[in-house]
Amino acid sequence: MTAWIWDAFHRETPNQLVLFRRVVEADAPLVDGALDVAARGPFRVWVDGVLVAHHDVQSSAPGADAVRCDLAAVLGARRERRATVVVGVYLLGVGTHHQPRALGGLWVEGTLRTADGAAHDVGTSSAWSTHVPASWRQNTPQMVWSAGFTEWSDRTLAPDGLTAGAGDGWAAAVEYDDDQRPRLLDRDVVEEDVPLGPFLHETGTLLAPPPDDVPPGPAIDRATAGVALGASRLADSAPVPRGAQPVGRYGLWVVPHQLVGFLTLTVDADEPTTIDVLAGEAVDAHGWPTATRQGIAAVDTVVVPAGRTTHRFWHRRTFRALAWVAHGTGAVAVDATFATITARRPEPVFRSGVDRYDRMHAVSVATARVGRQDLYEDCPLREGGHYVADAGVQALFDLATTGVPTTSRRSLLQFAAAQDDDGMIPALSPSGTRHRIPDFALQWPSFVEDHVRFTGDRALLDEVYPAVVRCLDWAATHTDATTGRLDLDRPGWWSFVDWHAFTPDARQAGIDAQHAVALRSGVALAEAVGDDARAAVWRAALDRVLAGLGDDLRHPHAATILLCGLDPNRARALVAPSALDGFVPDTGYFTFWVCRAHLVLGNPRAARELLDLYWGTMLDAGAGTWWERWSPTREVVESTGSSLCHPWSAGPLVLLPMLALGVDPFARFEADSPFEPADLGGRVTAALHTPWGVVEA
Repeated sequence: MTAWIWDAFHRETPNQLVLFRRVVEADAPLVDGALDVAARGPFRVWVDGVLVAHHDVQSSAPGADAVRCDLAAVLGARRERRATVVVGVYLLGVGTHHQPRALGGLWVEGTLRTADGAAHDVGTSSAWSTHVPASWRQNTPQMVWSAGFTEWSDRTLAPDGLTAGAGDGWAAAVEYDDDQRPRLLDRDVVEEDVPLGPFLHETGTLLAPPPDDVPPGPAIDRATAGVALGASRLADSAPVPRGAQPVGRYGLWVVPHQLVGFLTLTVDADEPTTIDVLAGEAVDAHGWPTATRQGIAAVDTVVVPAGRTTHRFWHRRTFRALAWVAHGTGAVAVDATFATITARRPEPVFRSGVDRYDRMHAVSVATARVGRQDLYEDCPLREGGHYVADAGVQALFDLATTGVPTTSRRSLLQFAAAQDDDGMIPALSPSGTRHRIPDFALQWPSFVEDHVRFTGDRALLDEVYPAVVRCLDWAATHTDATTGRLDLDRPGWWSFVDWHAFTPDARQAGIDAQHAVALRSGVALAEAVGDDARAAVWRAALDRVLAGLGDDLRHPHAATILLCGLDPNRARALVAPSALDGFVPDTGYFTFWVCRAHLVLGNPRAARELLDLYWGTMLDAGAGTWWERWSPTREVVESTGSSLCHPWSAGPLVLLPMLALGVDPFARFEADSPFEPADLGGRVTAALHTPWGVVEA
């Protein structure tokens, strides 16, 4: 019987490649066969060392989602009595989204047939063996910043590791227990080809730098070497100086918006050549791709033979700037194609006729698209992590602009399945670590309420309501019964709220405000399932928490949370009228919430001014996707040192149509949704999905 299998030691290891092998011996020549393959990551299939199939989308599942691999051609050509099937699966790491404790997985169902019609089952089981290649760098981030990393492509695995023979380091596969098997989910992630030709910035020759400019350190530090070569880069359009010494060739692409997906290189070389591939979110002072924190690009190295070869990289890549550097003096030509991965959605509807706003919306669409994978990822470069706060706001963007609930639903189920024993919702799931962020846990009941309000998904509510109860019970055990304040002094807890230099009082107020909003969502969910007793308990707890916060709240983060999560009249009565005056957060995530809080306060002009100030200046600074942090005054040290593609910052995706239509789709009640539309300066076409239907103009 076919089972989900993995190796015994690397179930949650990021950036993991595992090979799976099954040797079939028959009494007659094997001439035909087919496999249905599902894997928790990109995979490749070889038969006797011959590549027969590849699949790049992050995950797949048995049934209609499995990939059919026809083996007739390779088996029929060989007609051997022995065949070795190898499947290589690449596990991205924390950005892969499946049941807890079972991040990796392979499922194969199929048969090989002999010339006399005998069938040999090759379904996955403990009869398969596993192997982790020694040259694969384990447990590194999915974007490899360190130097000297050799990428794995279709051509990389040596035939000795793919054909019959015991080999070194092969061990029996492990079958998953029932409670660890990956859960079949309604997936809509697809690959879409992006032609890079129109974005070729330049090709040229690399010249040897003067000796004084050669950086110290070992030559294997290819990333440093690549950056240092910037001083001697010469575009083909420029004449070669007399006496210059060519040392290689290069090409550079720069795309309008950051992409995430899989890269294929086609190389024509007249002699064996080493090629470095540099991928980055930006370009440095010399025009080379660069990452944000390390100041270097992610560098992959491939050694290509003479002639034409194609290299499909297994490793998911993200970039806005992409370059290749061929070392040596031989003639080399490189063509690149890229397949982006994203959950399929209809295009959000917004056109204003004003170039600035239309570009702002286009950047928002591109940013949200990158984060919409099997689940919502916080960023493609660093973690690809599924965090509660990031996922919750991305789900709102998705529900309000596309009306498609599939990723939001999967996200909620993932967090419910990963709930800690004490009832706390983990900040990040799946993960090999346990992130304990109290305010993220408290956002999850509101995430559930938002989803149910938009979709009416009663089946989901029935499934996750027990987790909502356990989450709010967890918060109750850490709440002072007299003051209603949450006790945050716990080992391993990190109270986040936002990237901001909080005073202790301000941070406490933000956490307590989030607790109040969680209780308000709990009341709504309890009423929806007919749990009147718990609704009454949570309503009383809400009153105690709000009493502890007072009725003249001036902390802008806490005020924003209450305005966006409580019933408007009650929130306005608690917040000081000047609480948001002049407040500009450091993150696009919280700036979105402040814009919405201004709408709740009846001040759409302030919301539009903040949108113009925050995202407008980031656009002027060259953003192709929205950054994790930004300060219009450039006072934030990490304004350009954090992620340069962070979907939690894609607020204009929904704020622009909200302002144009005068509709707040996130209001709890329809009567609180309308407000005075803003004149954006052009003829607007826009649409928003709301719990009460589609609003368009």
